Amino acid sequence: MPRDARGVEEFLRESRAEWEWGPDGLRVVQLRPATTRPPVTGTEVWFNQADQWHPAGLGDETSQELYDILSPDEFPQYVTFADDTPIPDAYIEQIRDRGLAAAVDVEWRVGDVLLIGNILVAHGRRPFEGTRRVLVAMSHG
Repeated sequence: MPRDARGVEEFLRESRAEWEWGPDGLRVVQLRPATTRPPVTGTEVWFNQADQWHPAGLGDETSQELYDILSPDEFPQYVTFADDTPIPDAYIEQIRDRGLAAAVDVEWRVGDVLLIGNILVAHGRRPFEGTRRVLVAMSHG
């Protein structure tokens, strides 16, 4: 175990995660809800990153290469349904494609400020070339 393992384990305990130290490092398993209700509206909304943790989110070629050389329990990251059954690639592809179809690009100008309600609005980044300076402040309210 690493020198700071106690701090890591305390964080995981507070996050209601299960963990196991192994010869290749740390394996973490965490059951998380797929939806949440923001405090202002109370409306149930999709709020998770299944498309980012599932191999299908990596694209066909990379995903297939992972499946060719590893079993899912050996993947660096993986996501399943709550009952531990696999999520079909097609489900993840639909999540990804619907998110991309609803995406709105923001045309940044010097001095712009963008506020995002992180529960109601997903955010991402498209490839970028050039110079930019982005400052981020987060709050919980």
